[in-house]
Amino acid sequence: MANLYDLKKFDLNLLVIFECIYQHLSISKAAETLYITPSAVSQSLQRLRTQFNDPLFIRSGKGITPTVTGINLHHHLEKDLNTLEQTINIMHGSSLKKKFIIYSPQISTSIPVKELFHFIREDAYVEIEHHDILTSAETAEDLLAYRKTDLVLTTIPINNRSIVCTPFKIHETILVCSGDHPRLDRLNTLADILEEQFTMFYSEDEGIKQFQSKTEHLLANRKIGFRSDSLVSIANVIASTDIIGMLPRAIFELYEPSLKLKEIKLDITLPSNTLYLMYNRSSLNNQSFADFINKITLNID
Repeated sequence: MANLYDLKKFDLNLLVIFECIYQHLSISKAAETLYITPSAVSQSLQRLRTQFNDPLFIRSGKGITPTVTGINLHHHLEKDLNTLEQTINIMHGSSLKKKFIIYSPQISTSIPVKELFHFIREDAYVEIEHHDILTSAETAEDLLAYRKTDLVLTTIPINNRSIVCTPFKIHETILVCSGDHPRLDRLNTLADILEEQFTMFYSEDEGIKQFQSKTEHLLANRKIGFRSDSLVSIANVIASTDIIGMLPRAIFELYEPSLKLKEIKLDITLPSNTLYLMYNRSSLNNQSFADFINKITLNID
């Protein structure tokens, strides 16, 4: 049994602040997450340093890194704080209504997310909320840090000790035109293709920008006839005009029957997009979430 008198003498909020600093390795970032001032975070850290007789964090380049004592403290705290959070949520009645929030780009909404939905919906009482990460004003790292989402699929990996980030799916990209394109029989060479106008998927996402940069080298000086931040709009424009474009194969196969799209086959390989699956490492302390992740690992290539 815990010694409650000793615990009463210790400010447990200091441990929450410590864990937040550990996750972000930044005083200012921890302050933003906890909605307090950087000065308050620094003062709390100083009190902890006195309590443990250890600096806990030391300067490393432009940032900070935990000491051995700091790492050990984190290992003890991570599971206990997560358990405490779950207990508080249960007492607040959160177990009466469960919600699972996913952020992912449009590129993933056809096949991978459908499989994720299937595993989540094994519990019929779970409400799923989906957002397009490409239109979000917040980064994947911030969405996870501020606990605004359970799972993120994104085109750029994240290196953060509090976040698990693994490759999830590789999306093949293909060249597509209308099934009744007026020059269908002449779209056989790269030179012929570059005479046509192209669609272009517009996004500020760094992964999409890298894809566009690779495409520029492969299809240099191509003429853009239509730009959109919607893959559905791009697919419809390709289907209803003589503009050609690039689509993920999963999107092409989804809309090919209804829009009568056709794949243009050339002796070139277009760049692909890798999707990364990420979530808070501490979420694995929740057995239901851990089981869900295990199903994804076992059932999705």
